[in-house]
Amino acid sequence: MRRLGMSQCVIAGGFVFGLLATMGACADDRPAFGNRKTEFNPGNDAAVVETPDCQLQCSVDGRSVIETCTGAIVQECAAELACGAGTCMTPCAAAEADRSSNGCEFYFQSPQMARSTPASCYAAYIVNTSLQPVDLSVELEGKSLDVSKALFRTAPGSADLIPHTGSIEPGESAIVFLSEFTPQQALPVDWKQNYIGCPAGVVPASYVNRIRRGTDMGNSFRLKTNVPVSVATIFPFGGAESYIPSATLVLPVASWAKEHILVNGWEASEAGRPSAQIVASEDDTEVTIIPKHDIQDGEGVTGGRAGHPATYRLGKGQHLQIVQQKELTGSIVTSTKPTTIFGGNSCAFVPALALACDTLSQQIPAFEQWGAEYVAVGYRPRLGNEHEPLPYRIVAARDGTMLDYDPAIPAGAPTILNAGEMAVFQAGSGDAFVVRTQDTEHPIYMSAHMTGGAGDTRTTKAYGNWGDPEFVNVIPARQYMSSYSFYADPTYRETSLVIVRAKTRGEFKDVWLECTGNLTGWRTIGTGSEYEFVRVDISRNGGPGDSVGASICQYGLQRMRSDGPFTATLWGWDKFASYAYPGGMAQRKLVQKPLDPVN
Repeated sequence: MRRLGMSQCVIAGGFVFGLLATMGACADDRPAFGNRKTEFNPGNDAAVVETPDCQLQCSVDGRSVIETCTGAIVQECAAELACGAGTCMTPCAAAEADRSSNGCEFYFQSPQMARSTPASCYAAYIVNTSLQPVDLSVELEGKSLDVSKALFRTAPGSADLIPHTGSIEPGESAIVFLSEFTPQQALPVDWKQNYIGCPAGVVPASYVNRIRRGTDMGNSFRLKTNVPVSVATIFPFGGAESYIPSATLVLPVASWAKEHILVNGWEASEAGRPSAQIVASEDDTEVTIIPKHDIQDGEGVTGGRAGHPATYRLGKGQHLQIVQQKELTGSIVTSTKPTTIFGGNSCAFVPALALACDTLSQQIPAFEQWGAEYVAVGYRPRLGNEHEPLPYRIVAARDGTMLDYDPAIPAGAPTILNAGEMAVFQAGSGDAFVVRTQDTEHPIYMSAHMTGGAGDTRTTKAYGNWGDPEFVNVIPARQYMSSYSFYADPTYRETSLVIVRAKTRGEFKDVWLECTGNLTGWRTIGTGSEYEFVRVDISRNGGPGDSVGASICQYGLQRMRSDGPFTATLWGWDKFASYAYPGGMAQRKLVQKPLDPVN
C-alpha cells in the first residue's frame, strides 16, 4: 500500500473546465502550526488509499487524460466531450463527477426580504466555463419561462446592456433577468425609496405579485444548461441605489447532499430577522430539522420544538423558508434526497448598532464540504485603514473542535467549540490569519462580514457611508481551484478582488488575471509561509481599477487561472450598499464521518 503525498494532489479548474481527475485522497497528518514537518497542500481530500504508482487524471484544460507520474497524454477527448474522473465523458457528466461550483443544473430564489423591501429586479450572472457554446433554459413551478428578452451582455468596463441572442460562447458571460414587480400593479408608497426595476428594454422571465416575507413554502427558479457554467445571483440588479443588495455564488445540484448544518446570515434586529431557505430538486423529499430553538409557525408551515425533529415534505423545485427572531444557526438538517440551504437575514445590522441594515443571502455548502483549514483576508479597507474591524463567524460541527490560529488568536476568537456552537469575533481587514482544527473530521464553517457604512454608534467609527452589511462564505483551503470566471457588477463604484494562493510542491505558482497578467505584490500570511494574498481593484471611484502597462481592470467578466490552488472573492460597494461572493469553489467531499446523532 502506498500513501499519496501532498505533492500528488491535483487541483480543479473552471476557466477551461479543468477539473479533478479523481476524488481520491491525500494524507492529512497535520501537526500544529509551529511544528509542521510536512507541507500542507489543499489540493484534495485526506485519506489513505491503495493505488498504483501512476494514476490517470485530467489535464488542466480538461481536454485530455494524462498519467499523473509522467504527464503523458493517454487519450485526447473528442470535441463534444470533456475529461472527468480520469476519463472522457459528456461535459455535464464530467462536471458532476468532479464536483465544483461549475455545473449544468441550478436552483435559486430571491432572498427573504424585510416588509419595506420591494420586489426589485432579480438577476443571475452566467459564465460559460466550458469549451462549447452554452444554451440555457429557465423554469419556475415546472413551467419553462421565456428568456428571449431577458438575456443580455455587457462590454468590458461598461454598464450598458446589449441584448444577447443565440448561445453563450466559451469563456463569455451573460445576464439573465429573472423577475421584478408586476408592472400592471401600482407600486406601493413605502417601496419607492428602495425599488429598483429592471433596466429599460428588459422583459424579465417572470413577474412577482406576492412578496414573501415570513416562514412559508415557495418555488425556486431552475436553470439548466447543456455544458457547465458558473452562476451567481444578485438582488437587486443595479442595487447600489437600492441600499439593500446581496449576491451569492450558486452551487449546482450535483454538489448537494443529505446532511447539513443550518447557517443564518446574522442575528435579529428591529429591522430584520434571520432566514433560511431549504431547497429540493426531487419530488417527495423529506427534510428533517433538529432546531437549536423553537421553529415558529408560518403560512402553511407548522413549527417545532427545540431539540425535537420537525419533518417537512418538499416537491421538485420547492423550498421551505424559515424566518424568525431566534437564529437557527447550528441546527442539524437531514433529507431523504439531496438538498441545499441558503442562509440570510431580511435586513441585518452588522454590528447591532451600526447603520444601516442590508439584506443578506449566501448558499451554504453541505456539511461534507466543510473544511478544517481556512485563510481569512478582508476586502480593501473602505477608508484605507488595514485594521478596519471585519466580523467573522465560525460554526462547529462536532464536540471538542479545537481551533488554532496563525499568526495569533484574533481578539474574542474561540479556541474550542462544540457541535452546533457559533462564535463571532473581529479581525482587521488587512490582518490576515489562518485558522485550523485538529483534523478533517472536525470541520467548521466560516463567514466574513462587512459592517454598516455609517459606523458603530457606540464607538463613532464610520466609513464615509461606504458599504453596508453583507456576508460571504470563506472558502476552505481544500476547496481552492486553479481557475475562475466570474462577473463584477457594473453599477458599484468600488470593487475589490481578494486573492489567496497556497503553496504547492514547495513553491507558489503565478496567478494570472486577465486585466493585469501575472499578479505581483503578494503578502505572506502567518508564520508558516504556506499562503499569500493580494488585492486588486477592479473598479475605483466609479471608474477603472488597477492597471499594468496598457491593460486596465474594469467591471464585467473576470477570468483567472494558475498552475496552483488559489481562491478569489469579489467585494463591491457604494453608498450604503455592498455585495460579495466567491469566484468559485471546489466541492469535494472532505468529511467522511456522518453527523453525530443528537440526543
